Amino acid sequence: MFTNIKKVNNKYVIEKTIYGQIINYGSYDTKEDALKQKRLLRKYGWIKNKSTGYDKNEHFPRYCIREDNHGKYIVKNRQTGKTFGSYKSKKYAGIIKMILPFYGNDINIEIIEKKAAKEFYKYISYNTIQGYYKFTYNNMTIVTSRLLTEVLEERDLYLKYGMDEELMCETTEIYRYDDDKLPPFYHHENITYEDKLQNKYTLKKQIRSNRLKIGSYQTYDLALLVKEYLTNNNWELSIVNYIIDITRKIQDRDKNIIKKGNDYYIQHVINKKRQYYGSYKNIHIARYVRDKLNENNWNRDDVLKYKKEYEYHHKSQYYYDTTDIFKVN
Repeated sequence: MFTNIKKVNNKYVIEKTIYGQIINYGSYDTKEDALKQKRLLRKYGWIKNKSTGYDKNEHFPRYCIREDNHGKYIVKNRQTGKTFGSYKSKKYAGIIKMILPFYGNDINIEIIEKKAAKEFYKYISYNTIQGYYKFTYNNMTIVTSRLLTEVLEERDLYLKYGMDEELMCETTEIYRYDDDKLPPFYHHENITYEDKLQNKYTLKKQIRSNRLKIGSYQTYDLALLVKEYLTNNNWELSIVNYIIDITRKIQDRDKNIIKKGNDYYIQHVINKKRQYYGSYKNIHIARYVRDKLNENNWNRDDVLKYKKEYEYHHKSQYYYDTTDIFKVN
């Protein structure tokens, strides 16, 4: 089925999650009607109003921004007159104005302010260990700086002009950020540093009543990449458990294998006695033979068979085991 459209009881239902709110946009007799309505909603920012064909009682609340006598900005409901704020940043107030309609009359302004701050600082994170801000886009670090305003401006330029440095240099219109007017930046990353560990950066997360350790990683950037992946998947428990499992497997991928000189040796303890299972010229064949031995009760007589299997099936000299995240299919 199409994105944001699902079939329920022979009807085509449009549903979309926006800023954490699951919004139902109605059901339609045909998928063509549903697709037509979806296109209209996209044109008007998924707002229920007269332009998108909804009855007045279904219209989303309308908001505007007003500047108060102190140079700050308030967000005002046009129908009820209720106000939120004030805010030092007009841009931040604008994001709150954009989010509020999707919450109808069920307003928890603290939650909305946090969502607005997340949107305000989109793609920007803070390295608590080294003390700098970082703009990351499509898994690439574009710029780092200890000045948050600098990273914000570079982000805006990049999102507008991409990698075209000539256009970025020529542009004169840029939103200038003022340190004193920025909304709160939430630095908490769920990542801690432990110098005694081999993998020094540990990612943890409170999920409901459970405090889960996701894993420990060699670099801060890797831990942050895992965190961002889980955040993008809403910390879904099945995905969290997969990451926990694969992290452990990766860290145990060379279990029972030791390196001496240029060779790799497989060893395993049986009945308190250390057994050796041959030497290997590269780590990939050693992993393959080790995995086969582990699957088949560590029978030393099978070592030669597994070596031949590897040479026959893995002529590329690379064994894709279950811990290869970047496995080529």
